[in-house]
Amino acid sequence: MAGSSDRTPAHFARTWRAIGYSVLTFISVCCYEVAAAQAVHPEDLNEAESLARVHKDEQAFCRSSYHFFTFGKGTNALNDKVVVVQEEAEMEFLGLKKYGGLTYAEFYNKFIRLKQFKKSVKVGSKWVLSDRSGIDRSVTDENIFFDDSRVQYFPIRFNNQGNVARVTVKKEYTDAKYLTRIFFHSFYPIKEQVIEFKVPEWLSIDFKTFNFEGAKIEKKQTQKGGYTNYVFIMKDLPARTSEFKQIGKAYTDPHIVIQVKSFEAKGEVLQGFDKVNDVYNWNNRLYKMANNDPEKLKATLTKITAGATNDQDKIKAIYYYVQDKVRYIAYEDGYSGYIPTSAQEVLANKYGDCKGMANLLTEFLKLAGYDAHFTWIGTRQLPYPQSTPALCVNNHAITTLYFKGKEYFLDATEKYVPFGENAYRIQGKEAMIANGDKFDIKKVPLTTGDEHKVFTKASFNLNNEQLKGNIQVTLTGNERKDFHQEYQELPNTSREKFLNGFLEFNNDNVEASDVKTSDLNNRDIPITISGNIDLSNYVQSIAGNKYINLDFFPKTLERYMPDEKRKSGYDFDYVLSYEDEFSLTIPAGNKFADVPEKLELKQEGYEFRGEYTITGNKITLKKYLVIKNSMIDKKDFTNWKNFLESIKSFSSYFFSITTK
Repeated sequence: MAGSSDRTPAHFARTWRAIGYSVLTFISVCCYEVAAAQAVHPEDLNEAESLARVHKDEQAFCRSSYHFFTFGKGTNALNDKVVVVQEEAEMEFLGLKKYGGLTYAEFYNKFIRLKQFKKSVKVGSKWVLSDRSGIDRSVTDENIFFDDSRVQYFPIRFNNQGNVARVTVKKEYTDAKYLTRIFFHSFYPIKEQVIEFKVPEWLSIDFKTFNFEGAKIEKKQTQKGGYTNYVFIMKDLPARTSEFKQIGKAYTDPHIVIQVKSFEAKGEVLQGFDKVNDVYNWNNRLYKMANNDPEKLKATLTKITAGATNDQDKIKAIYYYVQDKVRYIAYEDGYSGYIPTSAQEVLANKYGDCKGMANLLTEFLKLAGYDAHFTWIGTRQLPYPQSTPALCVNNHAITTLYFKGKEYFLDATEKYVPFGENAYRIQGKEAMIANGDKFDIKKVPLTTGDEHKVFTKASFNLNNEQLKGNIQVTLTGNERKDFHQEYQELPNTSREKFLNGFLEFNNDNVEASDVKTSDLNNRDIPITISGNIDLSNYVQSIAGNKYINLDFFPKTLERYMPDEKRKSGYDFDYVLSYEDEFSLTIPAGNKFADVPEKLELKQEGYEFRGEYTITGNKITLKKYLVIKNSMIDKKDFTNWKNFLESIKSFSSYFFSITTK
């Protein structure tokens, strides 16, 4: 979530992926800074030709990438003594294609100062420094109210195969707390990635490594003159591609989490992030700086809870008010990106980021007499437990409510999640719950696919060439929440078309009418959508026989069918199940000539059952599909692809109807 403690190089990398397409479009229609229409050195050309045969889809190759970190002392905006980090980096790029190119970007803000950003091009055997500065712009997009994050980038174009460009960078992290993690891979292939830390003896630091198994990373450690140098070297790195619903790189890519444990300043040992308690103390200190004034909430709270006759109804009224009446808008500006906006300010503005909304919800509940606590949590995109003492563990804020012997994890930014259910993106994650000078750590319970279900029941009748009937779809759990979030945002003029399309499965051969729904203003109950449906276009007549397909392969699963180019696994970001029961009655004097055989598929993370049964002149299809594990690892692609292909084949079967 924006405004969280993950405003790091990794946060910026995610933002760069989001804005990259618009930047590249700008480059294509406006200009590249051309590396040069100069003579290419023969050795560079030979290397480029060789590499181009290996990296056929890449336009550029990084020959070397070197990042060197040194540590000093300073003070932060709160006048604390802190560790300051200087980074010097140099990257050298080789053009693999004529008129190929790349965009190299560096991100900065009030915590990260971009002190030098230069580009040179190679002319023959000499380097020529460009007199142009990097293009500078705000990273703010339409989802962010205010953001102090900025980007500078060089659009580099190689006029010829074998052109070479070099980028040099100097940055300063004004507080080492916010240099949280460093990844090795980038969006271009790299011959050698070197990350080096020169650590003075007055600094106690730890480098926690993730996903190093099988990565062939060389580690070196040397000591000289009061310094210890830690060097990590990785060679022959493929480009990291951006793919649909890919597993987050924190789960798959090797990276380092930097933990400044303590340091000495004028004979005094100052605490960094050595234990989890240190992280909590820092988070809680900033939380207290919100300066909430509960008195300014009382009048609104009275109106919210008016008419509620019991505690649960009061809690729901408060929770749903913040969900519905406060707009989520990310906010990032220096320490304000980490200090929650005061509850009274969020209420007055009717907008806030995750911290601001959690702060308002917590204060409302406390004021109403309930045991509510501000809570830090990492969403599922982060794999780290709370036992890792680093700010990158948490990127979100919610409210924890202790009520009748149970914990409730209330995420005000997840609109239409009912009280008692948890957003899937925080399920299974550990929550750091504020409790004065102490804290609790509780895990958000996981749910199964059966708790997030799409249940479809339909009955049809065949009369000559007409195949008509009625259908009802019931949605629960995350499927219900997703429907509400999409439907409630639509203008009233578009809702009827949306509902019809929902029952038609967005299939041009299906026509729905007379659509009715459950109370869509009540998020606490399952959603039901029912109506009449016309499948006549599905009837095919050949030589007096009729051929009918009664089944539908979910289009959502089509998008998860991997091809040979897919490099990463899938992350559904949810678990779910489909349960269907379709029946078809045919006229007397007709019979079903053949039907598909029963299909049962079972893997560790997903399973399927499908069966047709015939009773007289009625055929019934019962089908069940469950996704129990939200992630499909690439090593499981063969099983997964066979699983989907088998379901698709079963679903596309046309059974025949003949006269007796």
